[in-house]
Amino acid sequence: MNFFRVYVEITNVCALHCSFCPTRHDKPRTMELALFGKILQELKGKTKEIALHVMGDPLLNKNLQYYLDMAAEFSHKVSLTTSGFYLKLHDKKTLLHEAVRQINISLNSFNKNSKKITLSEYLEPVFELIDYKLEKNGGEFINIRLWDAEEKAFNELIFSALHDRYAVMIDENNNRIAKKVLVRFDKPFNWASLDAPVTENTKCYGLNAQIGILSDGRVVPCCLDYEGRVLLGNVNVENLNEILHRSRKIAHGLKNGAPTEELCKRCSYRLRFKEF
Repeated sequence: MNFFRVYVEITNVCALHCSFCPTRHDKPRTMELALFGKILQELKGKTKEIALHVMGDPLLNKNLQYYLDMAAEFSHKVSLTTSGFYLKLHDKKTLLHEAVRQINISLNSFNKNSKKITLSEYLEPVFELIDYKLEKNGGEFINIRLWDAEEKAFNELIFSALHDRYAVMIDENNNRIAKKVLVRFDKPFNWASLDAPVTENTKCYGLNAQIGILSDGRVVPCCLDYEGRVLLGNVNVENLNEILHRSRKIAHGLKNGAPTEELCKRCSYRLRFKEF
């Protein structure tokens, strides 16, 4: 199997309580660097990109530099997705490491949490990272993520701050702040849950375009299975090829709109793919 993206959770810790994310009940964990190296080796030639998260914020991994160095050694490109609260924990050179294809900053993390800083204080490290990227003319993308019409008032505050800093007008017709610096809009969604009703059958990209590997090595079909409900195997004790081979029936069902697993049957995110 070849994937567009594999989610490798190098930490399951986020330290925030965003209203759009469920609460995790597993113990805090950081993926061992040795396990990460094994995964990188087994993913060679199998994916276009590795995303260093499932639900945890990769910037809370204090050894992020080592993980990125190792990704570069195996010629993998990675994406970082962060709340933006922890940008100052790392040097800008680390955040825009040669292995990084893109960094996604979810700004709605700010207005969905109780915080002790102002919006301007929160945005300043974001803008400093953008400034650094533009100064060095780096080839990586910085994506500013926002919910769309659901958060119109908050978005207007962000647009105003971007205009003041970069003299750009962001709206539905223009999402470009600068070269390879973009605002990305998306709609809120419900996380897959066994308590949700069964949804209509539609195809899904889980196990076909993506898989997830949790911080303890458990392999799951996609990035929404943060609790490992659809457990395919564990790369601590198995080869990834063996796990994927054994999971072909599940992959076939998802690809053809006939999910076999209860969590997948109840996942409403699949409905987004009806139009594709």
